[in-house]
Amino acid sequence: MTLATEPALQAGLETVWAYLHECGGARQHALADRLVTREARLHNPPWLGPDGRGAAGVRDQLVLLHRAFPDLRTEVEDFFGAGDRVVARLTHRGTHRGPWLGVPATGREVEFSQTLIFRIEDGPGGRIAEIWQQTDALGTLITLGAAPPLGTTSAPRALGWAIAAAHHRAHHRVPQDQPWPWRGTDRQCTPAFRGALSGTAPASAELLEANALPLRRWIAECVNEQAVHICQEIFHENYRGHSPRHAEPEPLRGPKGYERFIRGILTGFPDAKATIEDLIPIGDRVACRVRMTGTHLGPYRGLPPTGRPFSLGQIVICRIEDGKIVESWQEIDALGLMLGFGVVPRPGSGSAGYLLWFARLAATLATAPRRIAAVRKGVRA
Repeated sequence: MTLATEPALQAGLETVWAYLHECGGARQHALADRLVTREARLHNPPWLGPDGRGAAGVRDQLVLLHRAFPDLRTEVEDFFGAGDRVVARLTHRGTHRGPWLGVPATGREVEFSQTLIFRIEDGPGGRIAEIWQQTDALGTLITLGAAPPLGTTSAPRALGWAIAAAHHRAHHRVPQDQPWPWRGTDRQCTPAFRGALSGTAPASAELLEANALPLRRWIAECVNEQAVHICQEIFHENYRGHSPRHAEPEPLRGPKGYERFIRGILTGFPDAKATIEDLIPIGDRVACRVRMTGTHLGPYRGLPPTGRPFSLGQIVICRIEDGKIVESWQEIDALGLMLGFGVVPRPGSGSAGYLLWFARLAATLATAPRRIAAVRKGVRA
């Protein structure tokens, strides 16, 4: 992260605000040409395909999203910036009226979270040069009936889900109204730009570094060194940890709540290592991009071990109080993780694809002991 002057940061905040509300909420997709640089890069998770390039790549993703959910409403839950970075945490709500990730319209109501980090170009207008995003795609697919609930791995449950999903895909059709956008959908009005929504309290460089310290310790010690006992030192007694509902129906509470959470991760992935790829401290907020790698060697959220390696991207936002993490929001690429383990079908699988997934799942679990033994001997199977 590079430093930016106050006017440059303000221009970047205004640009991202316009992108979220005008290109997004008001469906003015053509404005991306003015707000996004020609060389911009939109980082996509591997399962979504190549990264988007330039304003056209960004615009194409917005169009696909709005065709799938024509009445989509977006609420900005958190919005702040530091240096040349702007962070936005969003909640989307809408009706599935068009194809999304290969899943035909279901007519179902959805609600999903998304966190984005924007890099702002150093120049007139403060245009968007890079976007990193994490979206609760897995939770959305579960809502649409295109992915099984977590833990659906026993033969009877997995086969039952695959048969039901295949039947629904073959016989259930929701027509998409034409022309798009869906008739009866009002575009969102663009609220006046009011500046950052958080992280605005004055803070010295020393305080910002002190605020970043508990997050650094979280990654370096609690995860990488498995020093779970330090949770009492870095998490506030009133800590609340937020994750997508399909992963954590209720927020984690207190240091003990997070300790149980991290012990579950280290049980499932005992060789897990995490790396901070970007860190953005401002006021009482610290945001970061984290890359976690490891191997699925133990049970995790009802999933038996598969012995498969993973590389997982996530974006974390923390609120700091009294030098400790008092609240956190984590958005992870859960879909990429589960696809890598083979415990959910590929997005857009047809009726036959769901049944093929069940057969492959059975083979994955049957061969897991061999992979696990090879990993423990230091050899990848």
